[in-house]
Amino acid sequence: MIKRILIHNSPAFKDIELYMQGGFNVFSGASGSGKSVFMESLLAIFGIKESNADLIEANIALDSIEFDWLANGIPNDDDEIVLSILKKDKTRYFLNHISSSKKKLHDIVSGFAKHISTKGADELKNSNILKILDLFINTKDTNHSALLAQYETDFKNLSEARERLKDMESKELNLATLKEFTAFEIAKIESLKPKEGEYEELLSLKKMLSKQEKIKEQLHKVREALDLTQSFETFLTLIDKTCPNLIDGLSEFEALVQNQEEQMESLNEMNAEEVLDRIAALAEYIRRFGSITHTIEYLNEQKQKMQEYENLSFDKQYLQKEILALEAQCEANALALHKSRQKFLEELNTRISELCVQLRLHKSCLQLTQVPLYQKGASECVLMLGKSEVNVLSSGEYNRLRLVMMCIEMQLQPKSGILVLDEIDANLSGEESEGVAQILKILSRDYQIFAISHQTHMPSLADNHYLVEKQDGYSTITKLDFEGRVREVARIISGSNITPQALEFARAHLAQGKK
Repeated sequence: MIKRILIHNSPAFKDIELYMQGGFNVFSGASGSGKSVFMESLLAIFGIKESNADLIEANIALDSIEFDWLANGIPNDDDEIVLSILKKDKTRYFLNHISSSKKKLHDIVSGFAKHISTKGADELKNSNILKILDLFINTKDTNHSALLAQYETDFKNLSEARERLKDMESKELNLATLKEFTAFEIAKIESLKPKEGEYEELLSLKKMLSKQEKIKEQLHKVREALDLTQSFETFLTLIDKTCPNLIDGLSEFEALVQNQEEQMESLNEMNAEEVLDRIAALAEYIRRFGSITHTIEYLNEQKQKMQEYENLSFDKQYLQKEILALEAQCEANALALHKSRQKFLEELNTRISELCVQLRLHKSCLQLTQVPLYQKGASECVLMLGKSEVNVLSSGEYNRLRLVMMCIEMQLQPKSGILVLDEIDANLSGEESEGVAQILKILSRDYQIFAISHQTHMPSLADNHYLVEKQDGYSTITKLDFEGRVREVARIISGSNITPQALEFARAHLAQGKK
């Protein structure tokens, strides 16, 4: 529910801040007073229209609305969000005062807010009509929802099994090529037998090979110097002195030299070209897979694939049997669902037709036909008005029929939200306008409704009536008390020159609406 809306510098409003109520909110006023400008600002907050003001801000309470905080990335600190649009050099959007986008605002609000204006909405799509039929049957037959849930699970499993079979058959066509390629990959890696840490060791060895001659040359000089160390010991003995640090250091150094000489002998036995070739081979796999560890993982994956290819024929036969069983189960359940839908179709149609008559529409006609299996069974449900399909209805008929289906769905599955209607009773007869007002009154039990009206029926049934007036070039919006509502309804009836008869009629009309 919209709790508060602020508009600053729009074409009609200098500054307004309204604290809104739930239920049925109706806006009226003389032509050009700014009603549609206000609705455009409201729709801008929903991301449906472009902003028409320097600043628009709305506080929306979500405590009674189904809203997935986590999916929308919003901390659930409070059951309220603040949507803002700031328009200067460019238009910027904010969610809880954090920069966002128009699409983000629209995606969030579209989950609970509807704008009744243009064709193509979900309410009259065949899929939604079938959904409403199933909801209706659930109130009559408690087994229907369980049967539908079981069918949906089975059909999902069937679709996944068919995809796996399709993949298997694709592999089967190229099985020889796949096996040949996989065997080649396995043999190539296994012939190299890479080991973790080996590449780093070989790089160190390569570095030593590149300095081999210089090391040998220095070793020769060092060895000659070490041959003279015996003279140090003889000298110390002659002078009857000791120098343990020198002797220990020379011993340690000689051990280091000896170790290096042994490494040089090993290098002499090593084929430098083979070392370089192996480094190059390992480097290629590192370039391809990122590391030797990933290369070994890839090898294991290829071995697993080879095993799957070997088992493909057996797995395919097993999967085909599974598909046959799922198809039989789905067909049986789809037929049971279709029969259940046929049984209750006319009863739902009668209920829809009653509301259609109330809105001065032709009686509805529900048609149920069998179609190939899909996620909802084997039934397609089409709604018509008389003999006319919904896509050829006038805009007025289409939107009134939308209200009918919303009313039916709300009765079957109560769901809170926000509903915006821009002059829905324009160009309607008095009886048609009265029917629309009555349906909106029913919807307002769960929806917060915002509607512009040019006739008396919606104001008489409204929970809250707002008057839009223009003074000194700017518009204002005032919530009317009972006497204010009487005068505004009288103005709608008689025009700017309000007569006593119009006031009397307006008072009686409002009193009747309260019953």
